[in-house]
Amino acid sequence: MKKIIVAVAALALMAGSAYAADWNFYGNARINTFWTDTDRENAPDPDTQFNEYLISISRIGAHVKVSDELTGRFEYGAGGGNANIRLLYGEWDFGAGKLLIGQDWEPLNLTGSSQVYMQESALEGFGGEMAAVRAPQIKLTFGGLQVAFVQNEDTNVNDINGVGTTTDFVIPKLEVKYAYTVDNWKFTMAGGYQTFDVNIGAVDEDVTSWGLGLDVAATFGAFSFSAQVNGGSNVGNIWLIDVDDGVNNTIGNGYALVWNNNVIDNDAIGGRLVVAYTFNEMLGVEVGYGYQETEYDASIINGVNIEKDDSQSYYIQFPITLAPGVFVVPELGVVDFKDRWDGLDEDKLTYFGAKWQINF
Repeated sequence: MKKIIVAVAALALMAGSAYAADWNFYGNARINTFWTDTDRENAPDPDTQFNEYLISISRIGAHVKVSDELTGRFEYGAGGGNANIRLLYGEWDFGAGKLLIGQDWEPLNLTGSSQVYMQESALEGFGGEMAAVRAPQIKLTFGGLQVAFVQNEDTNVNDINGVGTTTDFVIPKLEVKYAYTVDNWKFTMAGGYQTFDVNIGAVDEDVTSWGLGLDVAATFGAFSFSAQVNGGSNVGNIWLIDVDDGVNNTIGNGYALVWNNNVIDNDAIGGRLVVAYTFNEMLGVEVGYGYQETEYDASIINGVNIEKDDSQSYYIQFPITLAPGVFVVPELGVVDFKDRWDGLDEDKLTYFGAKWQINF
């Protein structure tokens, strides 16, 4: 009997807490429909392909307000067709600042493009944004300043000789962002740092990743633009870049290289420019371009020049609002992996189609 009373009391307490909180639910469903034509050197070109799929960032979630000081949020996405946790955190406003505990966007996530191809990539990986992911973290916010202690990146290095490596982390990934707004201008600066030990047989070396970025955005009536430049060393450990086409690649994107019992750093630089114009409440236009380049601190590996690899992407789109919360975004663009470091041409994709979205 006592156990029943305790259980009922616990349920009553939970119900009372849920009732006291303000739950504001939201969601959206997104579908991409695209035709893709691939230009592949040194191999037959694949046929033009049509693909229709649920965009992985389709979501359902809620903002939760317990009090003026205590809030929270959860959000589930549709990655791989399965529900996955995108966001799950609580935040405490202690007056001088805010403390967030849980999974949230990392401070290094600087965006400015609305490209919808692939999974609404937004020029992600092609210099278009410092695309850090959502990750477990402890974050402090003081006005426009964010400081976060973030879960380390699991993928660490490229090991082309198959020597086998183990890694040791001692401190979390550190990220800082500061945003400043004046009139119709917004300036955002961000930086990240991660370090760990790589053990290769008897060799023990440090791999240090760091990156910096500056983002500028402005709005002038119906016209807006954003621009970004970013760079660093071994940035694959702190944000996403993409210089390999997935077919001809042998060395990954933005990671240090393990070769001949040594660690070779990989430097990167990228940037984007996006301009947009809104004609009316129904129709707009946006044009964007992003460029990404990586370069190893060694020019010859196994007799092959690996000095540089690069990629770019550009697009034009016409966002259409059919009704409040109902959108169609036709888009035409190119994803170009350009020439590989050994002179082999990589894939160039031309695509056309649209994103379809309903918010609910």
